[in-house]
Amino acid sequence: MPSVLRIDGFDVIVFLPDREHGPAHVHVRKAGKEVVVTLEPVAIVRTQMTRAETGGAVRLVEAHREFLLSEWRKYHG
Repeated sequence: MPSVLRIDGFDVIVFLPDREHGPAHVHVRKAGKEVVVTLEPVAIVRTQMTRAETGGAVRLVEAHREFLLSEWRKYHG
């Protein structure tokens, strides 16, 4: 499970096949908590974070969506 982006304490991860599946999404971790965010469209699947942390994670994903989508496709074809 490669970490593809680290910013402001957030660690954005793409899990590898066979463990993962579509739709395209990333796992964003910070301080032992996680939010799963789809990339097309950007949407929260589930979260363990506070509202403020979740908002920060979603803004990060939105700002880097094209890069994250290309990383997801690199591993998931």
